[in-house]
Amino acid sequence: KAGQKVEPETHNNVTIFFSDIVRFTDISRVLSPVKVCGMLDRLYLAFDALATKHDVFKVETIGDAWMGVTNLEDNQNDTHAKRIAMFAIDAVKAASKVLIDKDDPEAGYVHIRVGFHSGSVVSNVIGSLNPRYGLFGDTVNTASRMESLSLSDRIQCSDVAAKILVKQAPELPLRKRGKVAVKGKGNMVTFWVGENSAARMVPKSNAQPMVNFAAGDIVSPRPMPVENHGKRSAMNALPKHGLQALGFHVSKKHESKEELEPQPEEPPKPTQPAPRPVTTSEATHKAPRQITYRSRSLSQ
Repeated sequence: KAGQKVEPETHNNVTIFFSDIVRFTDISRVLSPVKVCGMLDRLYLAFDALATKHDVFKVETIGDAWMGVTNLEDNQNDTHAKRIAMFAIDAVKAASKVLIDKDDPEAGYVHIRVGFHSGSVVSNVIGSLNPRYGLFGDTVNTASRMESLSLSDRIQCSDVAAKILVKQAPELPLRKRGKVAVKGKGNMVTFWVGENSAARMVPKSNAQPMVNFAAGDIVSPRPMPVENHGKRSAMNALPKHGLQALGFHVSKKHESKEELEPQPEEPPKPTQPAPRPVTTSEATHKAPRQITYRSRSLSQ
């Protein structure tokens, strides 16, 4: 405001949190802008209260994305990853209690995906017209990737953040997700936060393809975990008419037992009989040779 240049400041040991709303684009297409704003306001008021509780610094909100950080002032060196993890767990629970549409409870509740990463960043104020305070560096990009590659109602963290979290909060359950293809980073080992190894999995017959997030290609079919947090999934949170409005096909259940019974298979087509073997006498007997003569005219 005074017109003076703010010098960038380096922070060597922070943890950055990102979250966004699952199917926010579809929700924005169905709801009016006023109702979308109301939904975001209810959600962010809950997040702001949790940020105060866990001493998380709110950096900014962009659309449906909420960004926070800990240990900017080097006063949380022993708790910065733990504070973000506890904040993330509470944020998922809080979001699941926020109605998408207050006038239509059947539309369900908000579902978010969360990711965080630990490392160093640089803070600075950018611009002169409506100056913006922001964090910059690879740590910010990696934390954002952890969020975008997470799943509904789940918290994903990097291997770096997981190692710090084990020291700061050994009581928090961590479950290894495995290697995830991250754009610009290659394969990274990530962890689910706040989950134990007893998480339910869908049957193999209902396995969904694992996606190569860097290229958008299908890599291999693997069973995807079922969300089990006491609320319906983002897909089931909307009634049938809501799903149809979002462009999804809702199939009807079988109305009769006969439809579930397998249809009889068609009988196999008859095969051609094998050729009769030729006997020795038939092989030695030959038809009389026919000789064709061609006439030729003689010159006189």
